Amino acid sequence: GGIVLESGTSFHVFDQGRFAKEVLPKYFKHNNMASFVRQLNMYGFRKVVNIEQSGLVKPERDDTEFQHLYFLRGQEHLLEHIKRKVSVVKNEETKMRQEDVSKLLYDMQLMRGHQESMDCRLKDMKHQNEVLWREVISLRQKHTQQQKVINKLIQFLLSQLQSNHNSIGL
Repeated sequence: GGIVLESGTSFHVFDQGRFAKEVLPKYFKHNNMASFVRQLNMYGFRKVVNIEQSGLVKPERDDTEFQHLYFLRGQEHLLEHIKRKVSVVKNEETKMRQEDVSKLLYDMQLMRGHQESMDCRLKDMKHQNEVLWREVISLRQKHTQQQKVINKLIQFLLSQLQSNHNSIGL
């Protein structure tokens, strides 16, 4: 249950269950075949799909074949070109996302500043409104008092006029 290099351009894993149980733990921290395949994919290895394996019928053998452009028998000098893939698109997307996040954070800080400014202005306006209402109440009371004084003055003057009128007519 191991790896077989048949053609020199690829390798086969026969009996995946046994391979995962016996071989993987010797070289990895796991015995998970799917994780091993993911690792191979990260380094540019691709699963070779044979015509008989691509059908609906399950193949007779538990055989998985992988290949890589630089994994060739007798060409050890090419192995240095097998490197973990770095996705340029994902790095650009990540950069864009980071720029977007930075812009969003900046925009949120601006909005927070505007919000705090508006909160202060609203608080000031509420205070001014309360002061104005107290002033209106005070002025209404003064107005009412002045109306009473004016009414008393008018009554006094009328009474004086009447008494003068009566004293003249005697």
